[in-house]
Amino acid sequence: MKKILFLLSVTAISIVANAQGLSLIKKYGSNWGDEIVTMKNKPNGYFYRLRVDIQTNDLPAVAGDNYELLIAEPIDIGWMTMYRKPTSGSDYDFIVGLYNKNKEVTGIYNLCDIANNRYCEVQDVRWDGDNGNLLFNMACPSYAKEINGKGSKLYCYNIYEGRIVWQTNYLVSNDIFILHDNYVFCSYGFTSEKDYLFMLDKNTGKIYSKIAMPKKVEYMEVQHKNGYSVLYVEDYDEHLYTYKINDRGTYNAPNASGPRGLKR
Repeated sequence: MKKILFLLSVTAISIVANAQGLSLIKKYGSNWGDEIVTMKNKPNGYFYRLRVDIQTNDLPAVAGDNYELLIAEPIDIGWMTMYRKPTSGSDYDFIVGLYNKNKEVTGIYNLCDIANNRYCEVQDVRWDGDNGNLLFNMACPSYAKEINGKGSKLYCYNIYEGRIVWQTNYLVSNDIFILHDNYVFCSYGFTSEKDYLFMLDKNTGKIYSKIAMPKKVEYMEVQHKNGYSVLYVEDYDEHLYTYKINDRGTYNAPNASGPRGLKR
């Protein structure tokens, strides 16, 4: 009987572990040992909520002179830019430009119009070439309570269909988020608020993992080690967490037409 109960217990634990998208491998304090992160997903630094990554300055502008260029990076179809109105103004405005490989403009997208939101700020935007989707967040510019918690939502917008494919609940994504395989890794956190790490299905927005964190997540990247994918997460206290990414299955996406290193 004891043996049967033990086996049932092990089976139950295994089922719970496999149901999660992320499994903690190890937590590090200020000493990360031999672990290294590259900063490739946030070149302007850990403690900036807004991602800035300007890899070229010769793309045609898609916004007015009063807009600041924040992102200019290569993507599979060519290039992507993001411009922002100065935050000192009465409202926010964020414009994304898409370009072909000849650096010709193929599309201009006002993220504030898409989300119908001009009281939050875009802190990251990513291109999903598998589906022709723009993913972006509308993050609380300050404490969530100041806007009744109605901020920090993640949106997925299909440029070919001209519609929002999915969107999360509020308080799911501020700061950077990253794409890897069929997944989105994002987080929410702020001073005196609860902090979480999320793993989502990038095609549906379904949440596979929601993990409470001791401090706000500042940086994330994925590395391939020991035969599987590992998510590296750094928090506000500069502690490092490593998670095994448990594959949730294969999604057949429709055909879409149309660094540096740091060691602690």
